[in-house]
Amino acid sequence: PNIFSPNGDRENERLFVLGSGIKELTFIIYDRWGEKIFESEDTGIGWDGTYKGKPMNEAVFVYYVKATMTDNETIEKQGNITLVR
Repeated sequence: PNIFSPNGDRENERLFVLGSGIKELTFIIYDRWGEKIFESEDTGIGWDGTYKGKPMNEAVFVYYVKATMTDNETIEKQGNITLVR
């Protein structure tokens, strides 16, 4: 997906990295100025659209994902995600 909506309606409230066979994970969200606003190494922890406990404004953010799979294959992806309320 390229959009998510953490607005309290219980749909698309968190942005997760989904997949099977992930052994190691780095998942980072940056704002448009390149400031890191979220990081996780756990597939069970997703970004809720906040930074330092405060909701972020609607905007486009950059994500970076690096995953090492159980077969030791490494996958790196980056792109944009739009936050809407």
